[in-house]
Amino acid sequence: MRNPFIAGSWVRGENFFGRADLLRDILEGESDSIWVAGARRLGKTSLLKQLEYRVQQSTQTPFVPLYWDLQGSADSRGLADGLLGSVEDSESFRRATDIDVEDLEGLSVADMLTTLVRRTVRSGWRLLLLVDEAEEFLAVARTDTVVLPRLRRIFQKGPDVRTVLTATKRLARIDEMTDVDTSPFLQGFIPPVYLTPLAADEARALLVRGQFSKDEVEMVLERTANHPFLVQLIASRLFESRDLGATLDQVAADEMVSNFFSVDFQTLDGDERALLEQMARDGARSRKELAQAIRRTEEAVEPLLYGLRMMGYLTAENGSYRIGNWFFERWLRRVTASAGARPA
Repeated sequence: MRNPFIAGSWVRGENFFGRADLLRDILEGESDSIWVAGARRLGKTSLLKQLEYRVQQSTQTPFVPLYWDLQGSADSRGLADGLLGSVEDSESFRRATDIDVEDLEGLSVADMLTTLVRRTVRSGWRLLLLVDEAEEFLAVARTDTVVLPRLRRIFQKGPDVRTVLTATKRLARIDEMTDVDTSPFLQGFIPPVYLTPLAADEARALLVRGQFSKDEVEMVLERTANHPFLVQLIASRLFESRDLGATLDQVAADEMVSNFFSVDFQTLDGDERALLEQMARDGARSRKELAQAIRRTEEAVEPLLYGLRMMGYLTAENGSYRIGNWFFERWLRRVTASAGARPA
């Protein structure tokens, strides 16, 4: 039997599990400006790819999808090159809108997007714009103060356009960089919709593919807190080794996993990191205790705890909060202990 698990790459179609309510809300809900916020490797790209796939397979949708990956864009020219590449890569989009790549060459990113919207509407469709790695807008904001307000106006040109941004919470910093004379870039996109870890039944449905024992499945769910990347990674290795203990030890010591946690941790703000470090040192704590530990009010800490819980960093039980992911907790304890041992 071929290994059915996919770790480290986006998935769609029969390899995509869960998120049914979120997919339905995005495609059938009232909002035309949606920011899906989630930690790294929680499945943001897979969500967009599944949206694209679902719409392409539907005979009743009002949308034509276009997936736009911003990774590495850095400036307005990079945005334009990336958008042009997206159109070039999507034959189904070009066919549905009767547009040629040559029609777009040489245009600025705002003019290009305006043209895409116009041609989509003229062809009888609404544009479902799927924008991945939207943190790149932070880099663009540092180099070009004009392009983002223009893009924001196009993004919010509903009902012609339904825009879905995916990014970590770092994207919220962009409104601190917005010119005071213009509307905030994220106006209409906030509050974000959180991409949570998989529900337990969704993660179990994924693990069924490996024909693991019930005890093995429950242990994987407990250790990963249903984080899709970790579930896929452990399941893929367990499928090959059939030794759960060795697989868990291997993943816990994996430098790739440590690097993933390190980069992910840096996307959080200072107070969020301080809360997690406090729990790594001291274990479960109440909201009041955590607020006192980082010298904030309970009211200030409450939204931070909510966001961390939604993204899978924390578990709440019996009025206390603790780190929910065993692998992340082990990594953070190691890092925190190492930092505390350094000479002043």
